[in-house]
Amino acid sequence: MIDEIFVRKIDDYLINDDVMLHARPAIVCYEWIKQYKQNINIFDVFTETQLMNSIMVIYKKFYPNGNFSLPPVLSAGVALRDNMYPVKINIGFGNFVIDPLDCIDIPKNQLEYIFGNYPEQGWKAFYGVCDLWDFGYGVDDIIKLKTPAEDFLNNARSSMVATSYILLNDFDLNSAIQTSCLSAELSLKAALLHLGMNEKDLKKIGKNGHNLVEAAKLLILYKSTRNDEKLLKACNNFPNYVESRYGSNNYPRIYFMELAMRSQFVAAEAVRRISNRNMAGDMEIRPDCPLRPEL
Repeated sequence: MIDEIFVRKIDDYLINDDVMLHARPAIVCYEWIKQYKQNINIFDVFTETQLMNSIMVIYKKFYPNGNFSLPPVLSAGVALRDNMYPVKINIGFGNFVIDPLDCIDIPKNQLEYIFGNYPEQGWKAFYGVCDLWDFGYGVDDIIKLKTPAEDFLNNARSSMVATSYILLNDFDLNSAIQTSCLSAELSLKAALLHLGMNEKDLKKIGKNGHNLVEAAKLLILYKSTRNDEKLLKACNNFPNYVESRYGSNNYPRIYFMELAMRSQFVAAEAVRRISNRNMAGDMEIRPDCPLRPEL
């Protein structure tokens, strides 16, 4: 049987290689089989259930509160009125049914109350989840193409996650202004990079390189869609990225929620123009869904 010393040794290597916890037990199993078998292939890991169970017993001793499940494609949130609610965009394989509202971590009766009394808020959240699906899977698709925009996309995703984390935890809400602006800006610039613009020219957009409206206009020139007007209108409704770093931002909670949702739309809309993901567009043309409420 596998021993704790072997598991700990391999686990130390995997930590140094920055391998996530959920993947490490299977790699330990593979390394153990490789040491004691010939003609090894990766699928042997999935047939060695007794060995894997033994490894998991040891791992749960190392990490009693560890999460060994597959991480989602994206973990963020959507706003309903002045509160943010968690949303996980999970990994899916093959064909399956998606109900965007099921992705929101919110009690069913509370969601029903929102739709009964504030339907526009409910549909904003519905389309917000669609934006997260399009953004999360779109970024994953594009990065696999070895795009020059990879770093921009990864940083845009990090900023989006950071915005949701700040608002979910009611932690220094003013900092969500910077992360919201950054997520939108990096996504627009990533789309431009992917479509052929060079990074040097990106720095010339607007007076200081941070003009969302000018970036959106350039993106529309490269790739126009029926959402051009919505994209420009949303970009016009952002605070000044540079000035907001230094000024006083005494905004109500709902301002930050609306800004976060607007940022997610802009980021998703940029990614939709360079990927094949468009759940939001598919939902909007359904007879049982109203048009997206104004952002």
